[in-house]
Amino acid sequence: MKVLISGAGIAGLTLAYWLRRHGHEPVVVERAPHGRLGGYGVDFFGTGYDVAARMDILDRLTPYRLPVDTVAFVDASGRPGARMTEALLDRIIKGPHLPLMHTTLEGALLDAVGDDVEIRFGESIAAVRDTGTAVEIDFTGGGTQRFDLLVGADGIHSRTRELVFGPEPGFAHYLGCRLASYPVADRYDWGRVRAHYTEPGRQVVVYPTGEPGELVALFLFRSSDSGNVPRAERPELLRSRFGGMGWLTPSLLADAPDGESIFMDTMTQIVMPSWHRGRVALVGDACGCMTMVSAQGVSMAMAGAYLLAEALESERDHERAFARYQERMHGEVTRRQRNALRFTRTLVPASRAGLVAQNLVSRVIMRETFAPVLRSQFGAGSILPART
Repeated sequence: MKVLISGAGIAGLTLAYWLRRHGHEPVVVERAPHGRLGGYGVDFFGTGYDVAARMDILDRLTPYRLPVDTVAFVDASGRPGARMTEALLDRIIKGPHLPLMHTTLEGALLDAVGDDVEIRFGESIAAVRDTGTAVEIDFTGGGTQRFDLLVGADGIHSRTRELVFGPEPGFAHYLGCRLASYPVADRYDWGRVRAHYTEPGRQVVVYPTGEPGELVALFLFRSSDSGNVPRAERPELLRSRFGGMGWLTPSLLADAPDGESIFMDTMTQIVMPSWHRGRVALVGDACGCMTMVSAQGVSMAMAGAYLLAEALESERDHERAFARYQERMHGEVTRRQRNALRFTRTLVPASRAGLVAQNLVSRVIMRETFAPVLRSQFGAGSILPART
């Protein structure tokens, strides 16, 4: 089958790889000219790690492991009040764990796909017509093509979902928080630590990228506005929301690049009763975004892509394949969304009292005794069937 995949991110590239392995003809379109903006770290374990092992790309990823041994929750002077050590993290995850930059994983997936798959950067979908026997696609760059299937792997703001299932507000559940990130020069002799500093309504996170002399600055803040922020306005929004904040915040804001280089989005979950319609299906954040705080978005994107490709190979009939894929994934995604929703409510406390309570809980729970509790929130083994 000839399958159009909209989106060359984690889900789209993983799906393209496995479809090609199963003998199909995937074509990928990506509206960005050369990959996506997303310079932030991801926790790579569980199902995602399992899929990567089956793709034989772990040896490409391991050398780029983020140099972080400790997660520290610091006060305004930088003094840690609670720590999560690597030993505690190992007990929580109970399996291989590989913290990476998001772009590192995308690069490895792009290399794995190689020349076997046609990828059209700077191209996207303008219109979709499902004829019953094929999907006709109009492209923004001009021209129309027919495909057997269309898969939307185009993220939380999926254009495929909008065209086929309806506008984003019908599926988006905004959690009342925004995030932004960008790289900064390491002027602090930082070390192997990811540090979190929180004040009421806002939080700053800093960690090394693995590139010499480079850190990532991540900003989280409460906001009632869920609308898009134009790139040109992003530096000023961050300065207004984080002005007067303690710790390293003034220096991080002073080092901010122009708006084109600042990643910014909302903390929003996508909840849909059905992930497929006719000859069109969705995968990854397009149908089941869990938000970054779930620590499961990458794993579930790769799991969905793998299981969708497997279902299309096993069932042959696309409707049964789509149903089988959703049946296998939906409960897992829903459970992780529920966990992320609970955690987000306390991630950035709105009040000083809430912050005091958060600090107290952090000091108590960051111990090996509570590893099972933390595992129920963040830990997750692979959901893939064992290879035979």
